[in-house]
Amino acid sequence: MDAREAWTRSAEKASGVQRHLVGRQRKAAGRLRGKEGRLMRYLCVIVALLGVSVTFGRAVAQGEALPSSECPIKTPVENAVIARAWHDEVINRRNPAILQDILASDVVHHAAGGYPKVMNATGIAAMMGDFLTAFPDLRYTFDQFIVQDDYVVERYTAMGTHQGQFGDLPPSGRTATWTGINIFRLKCGRIVEVWSEVDAVSRRQQLTSGSAR
Repeated sequence: MDAREAWTRSAEKASGVQRHLVGRQRKAAGRLRGKEGRLMRYLCVIVALLGVSVTFGRAVAQGEALPSSECPIKTPVENAVIARAWHDEVINRRNPAILQDILASDVVHHAAGGYPKVMNATGIAAMMGDFLTAFPDLRYTFDQFIVQDDYVVERYTAMGTHQGQFGDLPPSGRTATWTGINIFRLKCGRIVEVWSEVDAVSRRQQLTSGSAR
């Protein structure tokens, strides 16, 4: 082997060694970049979590409103059952205690009759008690319920024998039948507002004349 051939082979070997070293360096650099990438991702996650914790802590410290679970949504059937209890449970079943379960703390009641516009369960129980004193056998039957969103419309027929003082009317012993419509507004499964419309003219005529049925 002459000197030129020996040098050529030596150069090729050196070049191969260099390529091998460069390849190893590139692999090492790639692994380093991978580790750095994972490290950066971990740091980002930690910073994000710390940010959430700091934000949450600041909100609590400053008394800011945090998301809370809203009251459960009632189905139309559930709302109708709650509204029906106003007459069916309290009057028909003589169970005024149910008012504690179906009324808000204060109920706005739009109706004639001299009662306060805003009443709690105790006040409404007293109002219905006045009706039961005047008509001890008072009973309601239900002709129709219509439910729309938070509103329930109830159309009813009532019948009772006038045996106690009713407003300015002394007991007459007559039996009267009258119709009426109640509109209930509910919130979170409780009645918060009521509109009452009653055929009071027909009822009074039956109690004060010979047209009682």
